[in-house]
Amino acid sequence: MNWKSIIATALITGAVTVATGMLLFWWQSEKSELIYNSIQSIPFDDSNNKLFIQQVEIANSGDKVIENVVFVLTFSNEKIQKSKITIDKAISHKTKSDDSSIELKIDTLNPKEGAAVSILFQGSSTSTRAGAVSLRGKGVTGRPIGSSNKSSMVFISISVIAAYAGVFTFFLSTRFGRKIFPTLLKVAILGGPLASTGEQKDVIASLLAMYGYPERAKEYLQAGASRQYWVEADLLASEAINSDDKMKKDTIEILKQLSKVEVMRRESKAIVFYNIARIAESSDLDSSIIHQNLEIAKSLSKREIEKRLAIDPIFSSS
Repeated sequence: MNWKSIIATALITGAVTVATGMLLFWWQSEKSELIYNSIQSIPFDDSNNKLFIQQVEIANSGDKVIENVVFVLTFSNEKIQKSKITIDKAISHKTKSDDSSIELKIDTLNPKEGAAVSILFQGSSTSTRAGAVSLRGKGVTGRPIGSSNKSSMVFISISVIAAYAGVFTFFLSTRFGRKIFPTLLKVAILGGPLASTGEQKDVIASLLAMYGYPERAKEYLQAGASRQYWVEADLLASEAINSDDKMKKDTIEILKQLSKVEVMRRESKAIVFYNIARIAESSDLDSSIIHQNLEIAKSLSKREIEKRLAIDPIFSSS
């Protein structure tokens, strides 16, 4: 690992660690939360009217003391017959009620503390709806139990981010990860060929089918073993060299398309260009094609290409 890789890995790892830590600190800090639960009974018959009971429980489910809590239960056309508020006598509070509403004000409500309000009200039919609940405190609005809890979603999101951050940091600590990360980042930001995201055998099979070799494509797809670009480039070139001119030209086009795959090691890409030159050498194509592809191959992996040229019968016989 050179010093540039060390610095880059350290900077990225540090940024991920700090960001994750800040998110966790933010979520774990104390928060205010008011919740309530409202239940309405089935109606009781009373001559021409219907009687209902509505029970509302409120609670401080957060981690901080909430000041100036205000609870209001309001009815439209219904009439309150009786009401009862259950709350710890040590909690400072005030109540106010009339025929259509009841109000409870609490100076301070500690975490896990709460109150219960019971109402007996009169309606005109069995479809009479319960009273509307309004619950607020200083800096917080009450929500019914069971509604979406954004804090829980935030916690889940942070947990997922932290997990992926760990995997990402481990990935960058490996030689392969540091090598392929710039390419993956380029594909993610700038976009790349669709084939660059697939498995190697799928990429080659797709190209074979595209250029009129469906049976060979099926062989690739049905093969259980993993495929390597450089090995397949050698095999494709060998088959083409021993085939007719059409097969040679088609294989050169397939290898050209294969060379455009973004996520491919430099050594493998060098061998792809090298095999284009091999096929061209075995045919009557312009010699400039041979020279051009050999130069590209050498620029990607000079040592590997020179080793191959020294023993390749295609070039040694020319």
